[in-house]
Amino acid sequence: MRRRVSRGFSLIVIPAICFAVTFYFGYAAIFGERGLYALKESRGDLAMAKMELGEIRAKREALQHRISLLGDRKADPDLLEEIARGILLQTRPGDVAVPREKAPTTGAPQRP
Repeated sequence: MRRRVSRGFSLIVIPAICFAVTFYFGYAAIFGERGLYALKESRGDLAMAKMELGEIRAKREALQHRISLLGDRKADPDLLEEIARGILLQTRPGDVAVPREKAPTTGAPQRP
């Protein structure tokens, strides 16, 4: 009887352990930290990060353009005047100053 129980036990235990290990790794491959669902989420995050990088690069190029206009040898007089007016809030005789929120600077200077 003892042989029979141990033989039956070994016939059940080995496949059960194999099934458990296979189930564990299969579950981890799909739902785990680095599984298929995590891969899909990571790709979405990567796409968002690339969009943000594009926006940051565009802002950087706009700032570099403005910096190039303020070069050491020859500065753009219109840009200098715009910056001075923004900092000093000075106007010419007959000008009217209207306070407004500061607009983000992109590309060439904007005229009101």
